[in-house]
Amino acid sequence: MPDDSFRFIHAADIHIDSPLRGLESYPGAPTERLRNATREAFENLVQLAIDEAVAFVIIAGDLFDGQWKDMNTGIWTAGQFRKLGRAGIPVCLIRGNHDAESKVRTGIKWPPNVHEFSVRKPGTLTSEQLGLTDSQRVAIHGQGFAKPDIQEDLAAGYPDAVQGCLNIGVLHTSLTGDPAHDRYAATTLEVLRNRGYDYWALGHVHIRSEPPLSETPFVAFSGNTQGRHIRETGAKGCLLVSVEDGNIAGTEFRETDTLRWHRASIVLEPSNTLSDLYEKTRAALQECLDNSDGRFAAVRIEASGSCSAHRELVQPGLHEEVVTQIRDIANEWDDEIWIEKVKLNTSPPLDVDQLREGNDLLGELLRDVQNLAANQDQLAELVGESLTALAAKTGPELHAAGTSLTETAQLQTWLQQAEGLLLARLEAEA
Repeated sequence: MPDDSFRFIHAADIHIDSPLRGLESYPGAPTERLRNATREAFENLVQLAIDEAVAFVIIAGDLFDGQWKDMNTGIWTAGQFRKLGRAGIPVCLIRGNHDAESKVRTGIKWPPNVHEFSVRKPGTLTSEQLGLTDSQRVAIHGQGFAKPDIQEDLAAGYPDAVQGCLNIGVLHTSLTGDPAHDRYAATTLEVLRNRGYDYWALGHVHIRSEPPLSETPFVAFSGNTQGRHIRETGAKGCLLVSVEDGNIAGTEFRETDTLRWHRASIVLEPSNTLSDLYEKTRAALQECLDNSDGRFAAVRIEASGSCSAHRELVQPGLHEEVVTQIRDIANEWDDEIWIEKVKLNTSPPLDVDQLREGNDLLGELLRDVQNLAANQDQLAELVGESLTALAAKTGPELHAAGTSLTETAQLQTWLQQAEGLLLARLEAEA
């Protein structure tokens, strides 16, 4: 690589030692494997930086998930930073909403190669401060979170670009908003462009920007380094950024995750029986494993469709037996796959749309169920008032099973199941 060309890593949302709450509600969960995943992903990130001989590593917030359970978290992390230090690789990091200064007080002094931006005001790190070569002219700008719920536009107050340098902004932000993430340090692409930087390394949103949000300047979320639950499916990692002649030449996504989350959607046809469900499950699990690229696969099975198997699934006790059988199929791959949850949202092989349009009592009932399931206001009212007493009586038992009467999504699922049960009884009596 020419002297004036180099690479750096843009990573974010590492969430070291994330507690992964709720695992106790999943029978047979590979608890230790899941709990160690964030550390192993960070180890992979460190090794990638060393193998690629990058000039520096940027961490755009949420290195940690929250207050440490004990000091071991900090001691272990400092050890990883020292590995980078021995390879001559500096680290530039900011705090995010999960590891804001008011939330995580480290009590550990990072090694000299770690440079943490202030949470009081934005600052700039230069090539000289980072110990880079004369040809690696960079200016890295950033500000961390003093408290978790930062609402002001931090980017608007970032320093002006430094002439003659590659200017990089490091920011933990929801940008213009993302429904899956809290709105913190919101800003716009226009504000980012007005700073005159060449690259914006963003954190907070756990889905990487593909394609980038902007190429002039280059603006991207790297995503998190390790998926932690079923809402974080697919490959996770960081961005390896190439610089040539003082300009961003391109980025390359590199995987760092050690286990991968999948949703396996199985669509059943009218003639499909339980045997067909099991065979399709087996094929779906193999596909998930193939897409894990040698990593451990955590899978949610979601079966749907009008099918003959539904007649058996609504029989008392058989539903649980089928779920157990599906979980056992995963054992055919030894310890390579774990089924996180099984959702069976099937219906009898009837023309439900035609029945729903009928002028009889059944058609009216089916329309009422459909309308209620689609009306968020009515569901919220049902949750907030009518089910309060029931939730108080059954709440602990439902919580232990990973279910809540206070979630409208759960009520929608139950309404679909009730409709399926009604139709199954209708078909059986026909």
